[in-house]
Amino acid sequence: MKTAEIIELALIPVAGAFVWWLAGRLPDQISIGSLLLAASVLLLLQGLLRDLWILAQRREHSPSGPRTEALCMCVESTVGVTGVVAGLVILGSAADATLSVSQLLACLLTVTVLAIGFAIKDFVLEWRPFRIRRDKDHVNIVFSWKR
Repeated sequence: MKTAEIIELALIPVAGAFVWWLAGRLPDQISIGSLLLAASVLLLLQGLLRDLWILAQRREHSPSGPRTEALCMCVESTVGVTGVVAGLVILGSAADATLSVSQLLACLLTVTVLAIGFAIKDFVLEWRPFRIRRDKDHVNIVFSWKR
């Protein structure tokens, strides 16, 4: 495991503790659409911060390797964008309901979303053939819709 991954894992409970501290200042109720939207944005923000860190490190140390073109998408981004769209649809529909959110639930949700983001960070969804595969270095893949 790389140092950056160890740091990211160590920051997950720190983020949970921060949300625990912050949750006392937030409303006690939230709509399902807003909750799904917030969780998805958190997942996308985690991936963005990780990608910016990787790009900064690569620029400092060495030029990127050869780029390959593939008909695929990062699973983390796919899940995040799908959650944002679903959250917006639910938020704008009559099906939206309100949930009570305790400090514990907010903290657990944050830690769970960040842990899932860490677990799926190395996977890509490939279209042809349709499969999910692990690619630790998918920063060098140029995503394409046609091949």
